[in-house]
Amino acid sequence: MQKTEYALELTDYRRQDFSVCLGCKICASVCTVNDVSSGTNPQEMLQRLFMGKDVAADEPLVRFCTGCYRCTGACPWEIRIPDVVRALRHVHATESPFEKAFKGSVALFGRVYEPYVLMKAVPFLLTGGYMKHMTRWMEYMGFHLPHKVKRT
Repeated sequence: MQKTEYALELTDYRRQDFSVCLGCKICASVCTVNDVSSGTNPQEMLQRLFMGKDVAADEPLVRFCTGCYRCTGACPWEIRIPDVVRALRHVHATESPFEKAFKGSVALFGRVYEPYVLMKAVPFLLTGGYMKHMTRWMEYMGFHLPHKVKRT
């Protein structure tokens, strides 16, 4: 059995369910991963799943999806893309750095302790080269930078 077929079983989706995708790419326009990693398109991933092709574990959407469900809220058919991504991570036996930090916080403190999650995510941000996107992300999240700070 292919990994994608097993992942779809975990989500209660069938390949045929993705045929309703209109290809409008609204999901890509609201995707937070697409703001940082250009070329990330949830619609293309759904198309590959519909065609029965495997989705690689190192694909940016599989690696960095935060599970915010913005794509699901924007989708006319409300396809739960984060559920599919989580199932693909399970099949590939990978976790996002955020999931590792989140689970570690719950295991250590019994709840989510935000400073701990942030401190666990900082090394990933530094080694992954994502700090260059920090000013853009802060503006996206609504933090206004002082006028003396230049955007890179």
